[in-house]
Amino acid sequence: MKILRIVANNFKLCEKDFTISFIPVGNKTKDDKEFELQEIADDLYVFNTIGIIGKNASGKTMTVELLSVVYDIFSNYRINNSKNIFKFIDKTVSLDITFFNDGIVYRYKTDLVKNVKSVGDVSIFFRNEKLYKRNYKKAHSKNIFEFEKFEEIVNDFPLPEDTSIIYLLLKNINLKGIYCSSNDYSYIDYANAFNIYKLLNNNVAVISSLLKMFDEHLNNIEMLNENKYRITYSNGVKQNVSDKEMFEILSSGTTKGFSLFTLVVYSLKTGADLVIDEIENHFHKTLVENLVGLYKDKSVNKNNATLIFTTHYCEILDLFSRSDNLYISKYENNIKLENMYEKYKFRNELLKSNKFYNNEFNTNVSYDALMNFKKELM
Repeated sequence: MKILRIVANNFKLCEKDFTISFIPVGNKTKDDKEFELQEIADDLYVFNTIGIIGKNASGKTMTVELLSVVYDIFSNYRINNSKNIFKFIDKTVSLDITFFNDGIVYRYKTDLVKNVKSVGDVSIFFRNEKLYKRNYKKAHSKNIFEFEKFEEIVNDFPLPEDTSIIYLLLKNINLKGIYCSSNDYSYIDYANAFNIYKLLNNNVAVISSLLKMFDEHLNNIEMLNENKYRITYSNGVKQNVSDKEMFEILSSGTTKGFSLFTLVVYSLKTGADLVIDEIENHFHKTLVENLVGLYKDKSVNKNNATLIFTTHYCEILDLFSRSDNLYISKYENNIKLENMYEKYKFRNELLKSNKFYNNEFNTNVSYDALMNFKKELM
């Protein structure tokens, strides 16, 4: 299953028909097909990586929160992991999602309505659901979002109000996408990480190699139970510790790296997309560049996973040889996304970071606001 496009209405402060697309609109070179794009069907390509840039309070986090809702639906067939996002949403959120699965292009439409009777815990109901399909052919690649010849799939099977009809199509509950917020990590994340390794048959070699990226003094960590762990150091010394003790022993960078790169491992091994908010908050420049490189490398990314991230670190834009997989988030009257290729025409070989620094995307901090702040300090 691969998402091709999301169109949303009434999601927080997003503009009408807020859209993010996963398929290229620019020309596709041989190198692009090798490093930047995945061919999921004959002449149907999606991106290996998608970057979202913008200044503070421009809507980057809101964009990836929308993605987390969509992946929640496709992973759990209900609003489960992302339900807290709806705490302050009172309008009906409408979604129009195009996706590809087993040789068929689907269009899924639904309204998401908060259950007003829910007490404490937020629950969301699915309303006005529609599902359409068309068998994919190479000739469709140029007009993939023209829906006139799609046929509706009629659902006669009753489902609970909080369950999507996507369940009847995909059935198996598994992670189609993973959302990492920019929040700090804590000791509770160790158990989450090791539970993911259980799904991957506890690959000790992967755990060991991952740990050594962040702390060369660590050889391995084993989970004895959800609150107890055994650390093996590179000198052979072993230490049994609680999760809270391990949180104190390991550096914050090691905890962050182990927790998030565990999700990277799962993503690359299973093909689940990975969404990271403020990627530079998690890693330094070299690790960010290497992480992006993993998703471009088809010998590693064998299952067509896509990395989607927000960033303030504009030099990372220069890792992209294309510009149609870069979105600029802006907040004017509403939050909108501008596709860099469609909105800003410039040669791909030019450094995108220079364009960013020259404020050609209107993403810099307001000069007047900065001067007013400086004046207050004088």
